[in-house]
Parts: sequence; structure tokens; C-alpha cells
Amino acid sequence: MGTLAALVSAIFATSKDLLSKRVSRDVDGTVSTFASFFFALPFYVVLMGLLWILGYEDFAWSAGFWGYVLIRSITDAAAEWLKMTAFQFGDLSVVACFFSLSPIFLLLLSPLITGDALTSTTVAGVVLVVIGTVLMVYRPGTRVDRTQFGAIGLATAASVFFALNSCFDRLAVQTASPTMSGFAMTALSCAFFVPAMWRSSARRIAVLEHAKLFTVRGALEVGFMVLKLTALRYLSAPYVVVLQRTSMILSVLAGRYIFKEQHIGQRLLAGTVIFIGVVVCLFGSID
Repeated sequence: MGTLAALVSAIFATSKDLLSKRVSRDVDGTVSTFASFFFALPFYVVLMGLLWILGYEDFAWSAGFWGYVLIRSITDAAAEWLKMTAFQFGDLSVVACFFSLSPIFLLLLSPLITGDALTSTTVAGVVLVVIGTVLMVYRPGTRVDRTQFGAIGLATAASVFFALNSCFDRLAVQTASPTMSGFAMTALSCAFFVPAMWRSSARRIAVLEHAKLFTVRGALEVGFMVLKLTALRYLSAPYVVVLQRTSMILSVLAGRYIFKEQHIGQRLLAGTVIFIGVVVCLFGSID
């Protein structure tokens, strides 16, 4: 159940990223981030209502839930803003590969949060990820694209926050249902961006202009989040995140065939090396 939920959530993640990249041409990172949260809320309400009618949702939570929600919402707001801004400046395939670093940061942060120790296998996996990362940006005989490197920096920073998110997701979903956890986190994350949206009429107009696309992405966001949280009920955070990294390969292919991005062979190879490194890290984490 957990493995299937994680794999299906990867499909939702890729679809969501495609729409985020598409809308990044027309809106800034703040608008896109706010919309990703705001347009998901109605779908959460409908889903929770249906689950309550069917007897699968009781809206109950245990001690510590709101603390996890608060911390997770702060890290999620930062992660989503960095991600949406990265989409403004970088190619989808490049940005997606650097999001794949989140399992590495998750494993590095785990000793501080859960007390888990790193193994030699994990170190080998990190080396593979570094090799894949270098391969992603290496262009012999060409000048450095400073804009692309800016997107890489933003995507890498986002992956750190996404790693933290997975830790707090795991804690929160043990104290409330996946839908209740997802709704609470999304609502609070959305609230963080209300002041920025309220002060700018241009941003509010941009939300209305792209409402249809944002609505579709909101539905995808709910599917992704609920499936991810469901997987975290059954599986460890590193394992879930690694399974979700299958979306990276799909994003590289989509970047080539939908957005006509260049260097597809090199990026696909780099993405594959990074993915193998992440899998190796996973096995190191469960030795």
C-alpha cells in the first residue's frame, strides 16, 4: 500500500511540476507558491467531506499535531517559494534533478532528528549523487550560464527544506489522518503568503488570470500530498522520498519533449546517476 501510494504520488508530482514550469513564464514565485496552496484547499474540503460521509475521516488528532503542522508549514512555505522561483530561471530538467538531492539531505539530517547513523554505503551513494550533479552542469568549451546556476542554487536550497518537510510529514501523519494533516499544513502555509498577495494588486490579478491552470494544479497538489502522507504511514521517510524520485526521470523527458530543452542525453544520464546514488543511499540507511 505504501509503495504504491509513493509511486503514484510521483506521477502527480511530475504533472504538478509541468504546470508550475508552464505558469512560471507569466507569474513570479510568490504568486505561484500562494496559488499552489490556495487552490488546493477546496479540493481538500471536498475530499475530507466525502471521506467523512464514507466513515474514513474523523477529524481527530493526537498531542503534538499542531506543533508539527506549524514547523512543517514554515519549511514548506520556504521550499515551495524556492521551487517556484527556480522554475522561473532554470530548465525543468535541471531543476528537477537538483530537487532529487532532498533524500541526501534527509539522510544527513536524520542523525540530528531521529538519531540514525550514516553508513559506508550511504557515503558511496552521496559520491554518486555528486558525480551526477557535476555531470548535469558540465559543459566543456562553453561559458557558464549564470541564470541557470542561480536556478540550481534555488533548487538545491529547496531540496534541503523538502528534506525537513518529509521528517515533519512523517511525525504529523502519525498523529492525524493524511487528509487532515495535508489540509492543516496547506492552510497554514497559504496564510504565510496572504500579506504579500494583499499588498500587490498585480499579483491578485495574476491569480485570477491563471485561475483555470491553478485549479488543475491544486487538484494535483492534493493527490500528491495525500498519497505521500499515506505512504509515510507505512514506510520510512527516506524510502518514500526515493520512490518519489522516479518523477525526476519523467521531468527530464518532459523538459525535452514539451519545453524543447537541450542536452537531453546528458541530463538523462545525469538524472539516472543521481537516482542510482539516491537508491544506494537508501540501502545504506537501512543496513
